[in-house]
Amino acid sequence: GVNSDGRTNGIALPNGKAQKRLLQSIYDDPAVDRTRVAYLEAHGTGTAAGDPIETKSIGQVLGHGKGEAPLLVKANLGHLETGSGMAGIAKAIAVLREHQVPPNILLKKLNPAIDFEGLGIEVPQQMTPLPAVAGAPLVGVNSFGFGGTNAHVLLEERPEAVPTPAAAATEEERILPFLISARSAES
Repeated sequence: GVNSDGRTNGIALPNGKAQKRLLQSIYDDPAVDRTRVAYLEAHGTGTAAGDPIETKSIGQVLGHGKGEAPLLVKANLGHLETGSGMAGIAKAIAVLREHQVPPNILLKKLNPAIDFEGLGIEVPQQMTPLPAVAGAPLVGVNSFGFGGTNAHVLLEERPEAVPTPAAAATEEERILPFLISARSAES
């Protein structure tokens, strides 16, 4: 999903209300089983002000309640501006493939402005197994950009029964994606 608040708080500051609305639009969908969300790759500006805004939105929508294990949330790639989303997707795919969440290698001290326990979220500080969920695990990737745009993608582990492209007998038999874009549906 994607939304925009129509303005921006600056390059390092997301709009928490707009992010929360986007996350709710995705995770309140009856087709999405939020109990299968095992991990969330945050955009992670790495700023004292931006990270508390983003984690509050994530925790309010997805943080686990008292007595439940906290949702693993992390970003350690830094503020890559427009490249953050793609880097987050690549990392999320690796987490799904390896069933491991790597530690945040540069984290020395948690931001005291973030109520991790109250939000029901946790930043892994050591290699952590991807939490077991009922069914295939889901991994969310959160990102935002210039002009108040927020984006979030939800990835699901690929079922083992799906044949890989390498299983095709010849190069001609491989199915490759065809990407297309236009200004409107009619175009």
